[in-house]
Amino acid sequence: MRRGVFVFMLIAGAARAEPPQSAIDWLSEAIESPPNFVIAPPSSLTRPVPEFEIIETPLSLVSRDAAGLLAPNVTGFSHKLWGDNSAEQVIKLINTLPLGDLPALRGLFRQVLLAQADPPLGASLTVSPLLARIDRLIEIGALDEAETLITLAGVSEPEIFRRWFEITLLGNRTIAPCNTLARAPALSDDIATRVICLARTGDWNAAAITLSLAATIGDIPRPHEEMLIRFLDPELFDGTPEPEIPEPLGVVDFFLRESLGMSRPNSGLPLAFLNVDLGLRAPPRLRMLAAEKLVQSGAIPSTLLFAAYRGGRAASSGGIWGRAEAVQNLDRALVEQDSTTLVDALETAYVAFSDANLLVPLAEEYANALAHYPRDATLAPVAHRIRRLLLLAGAPISAWLDDDTEDNPTMELATVLASNLPLLGLPPYDDPRLVAVFSGFAGLPPARSNMDAMMTLIKSGNQGEVIVKAATLLSKGQEADPQDIHQGLFLLNQMGLHQVARNIALQILLIDREPA
Repeated sequence: MRRGVFVFMLIAGAARAEPPQSAIDWLSEAIESPPNFVIAPPSSLTRPVPEFEIIETPLSLVSRDAAGLLAPNVTGFSHKLWGDNSAEQVIKLINTLPLGDLPALRGLFRQVLLAQADPPLGASLTVSPLLARIDRLIEIGALDEAETLITLAGVSEPEIFRRWFEITLLGNRTIAPCNTLARAPALSDDIATRVICLARTGDWNAAAITLSLAATIGDIPRPHEEMLIRFLDPELFDGTPEPEIPEPLGVVDFFLRESLGMSRPNSGLPLAFLNVDLGLRAPPRLRMLAAEKLVQSGAIPSTLLFAAYRGGRAASSGGIWGRAEAVQNLDRALVEQDSTTLVDALETAYVAFSDANLLVPLAEEYANALAHYPRDATLAPVAHRIRRLLLLAGAPISAWLDDDTEDNPTMELATVLASNLPLLGLPPYDDPRLVAVFSGFAGLPPARSNMDAMMTLIKSGNQGEVIVKAATLLSKGQEADPQDIHQGLFLLNQMGLHQVARNIALQILLIDREPA
């Protein structure tokens, strides 16, 4: 019997069947409540026991919300990152932490979410800073880090399992969560999750029966039922129009549509969904577009983007194909050590990546090669480009310094910052941005009424709240108000986050968008 006919008979038969006489929980066994033991106090107690407010926090939850990939000696944050804030307050701070316009701010964003830290008071299954951190990582498309946090915390309850399953759906690697669900059915009562897992682990008949029973008792919406039937047997729907794209488009809906080759929304996809296009099976243009957006959000390393650029010959000119061609031309010029060709290739790449707001990834990819490239007079037209790229990447710049650097206040200040030299005596800058950056590193307190409160938080060890404040002030990057730049950099330096502040300042000074 053809498989499609079997599915049809299951669904049709279930629809004709009489409803069951009693409810059958075919999804999972109920978990019985543990016995409640009461231990009487010792009879020798003669004094009255003082009354205290006791807050119960299971040890498993404490360890879960303390999970992180980055230790304090890596981040520079203290163990008590969030001070005395409650779990509710920490969740609010995590949800308001801005991603920012600068790559260095996005790096700070990820560090905060991945940091190991003491869990705040009141963390629970329903009030979980860990889940807030995972959700923000998923929001920017950083699925690998989100899954690693889940692994460190342990998959012990449905909300964590749901996130894990959706992450692996987008990565097309659901075997681990599906095996976990088979061992612990109480982790999910979602019909689509169960059907997909049964099908993915090879039990097609059980998947069809599960879907049929769910449809019979009305435990699944009709649109979801139809999509799952299509997933189990696409041949049943040959020649039929595809269903409308649901709004909003959830992870499971997106996975089912992708597996059936259906159309995508015209308005673009959430960043997390773009991870499906990073695989080698995706068309080159989709792979490059996804990598660009995920690099811009700080979700993936720039090496993945440049691997995509090098994946094939440009199919057209301009736009993303123009950036791919610029990368390949720059590679060729560096390998051949042809300075004349390098001038044209570097100029083209610099302008193209500046226009696309990808200048820092370009710097990170080529800084090492440019820093050690033999300098000659031919490269004079692009020497200033090379200096900027080296400064943005934190690479050695000594071989590319010129006397004219001293005539450029921006480059002079950037060079001093990169070399960790102390800033003494405010120069007569005309540019308010230069004054703001200099003041933020020279220890000149901003004239703001809230500075006393911020300094009190720093002294009490409440770094997290101050980081959120500083990141908010700096979130607009080069477009931020100079007073906000001053205060944001000052606060980061006061917390000892000098390298973070330095990277942000260099990007404020050196990233200028040049239209291609």
